[in-house]
Amino acid sequence: MLVRIGHGDPRFVGYGGATSGPRELYDAIVADARCDTAIIDGVLVDDWRDESDLEVDDQGNAYTRQFGARQIFAAFDLLEVDGEALLAVPLLERRRHLEGVLAPSQNVRLTPYVTRDLRAWRDTLLAQGFKRVVIKNWNSAYAPGKTNNDWLVIEKLKATP
Repeated sequence: MLVRIGHGDPRFVGYGGATSGPRELYDAIVADARCDTAIIDGVLVDDWRDESDLEVDDQGNAYTRQFGARQIFAAFDLLEVDGEALLAVPLLERRRHLEGVLAPSQNVRLTPYVTRDLRAWRDTLLAQGFKRVVIKNWNSAYAPGKTNNDWLVIEKLKATP
């Protein structure tokens, strides 16, 4: 899903073209962006669940607070910012720009960049609502509308038995 900030409609663009997305979530993305225009690649996660922390009540009893699922935008790439195309820029450089442009918040997350040990991340990604993952070479360029030979797409994450 591409999110287009400052470009007018369509605000959300999927593989099949313009798509609808929640206006409130788009407004949250724009509020968290530190730029006038941008095209951000990411995914709408319908059933995001925050990780629970162990808390202590007033009587000293430990408990884990359960949070309900909600829809968020998880950003993983920045294709354009303030009129400057970043398609030919290596992934790690685009990620650095993304981290400078988009502030994580309750509604907007930056996907983690993992250099190894994807197996350890699988359970976390599944628990947060992700269904697939794309593994990219850190020097890969962006190819609009198609996967790159430097990318490995894992269509279905599944939990280990």
